[in-house]
Amino acid sequence: MNLKKVLVRITAALALTTIGAGFVQSQSTTVHADQKIVVNKSKKQLEYPAVVNGTYFTQPTRHLCVYKGGSNGDKAILRGEASEITFYNDLKKIGAKPGNNLRPADMKAAKGQGKRVAGSKLNLYIKWKGHKAVAAQKCIKSTKKYTPDFRFGGNLGRAQTMNTGCVACLDSCATGIVSDHAWPTGSTEPNNVVKFYGNQKVLPKDGTHVTLIVKLAHK
Repeated sequence: MNLKKVLVRITAALALTTIGAGFVQSQSTTVHADQKIVVNKSKKQLEYPAVVNGTYFTQPTRHLCVYKGGSNGDKAILRGEASEITFYNDLKKIGAKPGNNLRPADMKAAKGQGKRVAGSKLNLYIKWKGHKAVAAQKCIKSTKKYTPDFRFGGNLGRAQTMNTGCVACLDSCATGIVSDHAWPTGSTEPNNVVKFYGNQKVLPKDGTHVTLIVKLAHK
């Protein structure tokens, strides 16, 4: 075999190796493109983009909304399309103050006997194309009646290190950016004092793009 043919074969082999390596890298890399959160400082509200996850019309969950890029991204009634970190920072832009009063140890509380999240009070609504905004509670089915009291829990440090993606939880949570003071830690998994589902009679079908509206409540 002459030198020219040897060089051609070596060049071809190197090209295939490079292409193969690039293919493996692209296959193993997951890219989540964040959508924009609309911040309205005058109205003291955020408009957070999300998608309905129909799995939780029939299965219980403790999550209202989780960023799709987090480890809990597929465990909520709504799959969030913007980072929970951005969500945290945007809440501060509208004047919300984080409570930061819960710790991971608090999540091990006995049935319904835990601590309640602190922080600025928030009102949550959900809207979608062709439909006016609906109070978030109407989009949730629960096994017990209650009045929601969503708070800006904070938890930025844990959100960054744990990467769960939790935007809004349905009971007091030491990791979620927002959670509900109405239910203390220990109210849901694994205790199941109360169970939550997406309300299929109110929410649009699985895969529908919606907007989670978060407003700073008046004192």
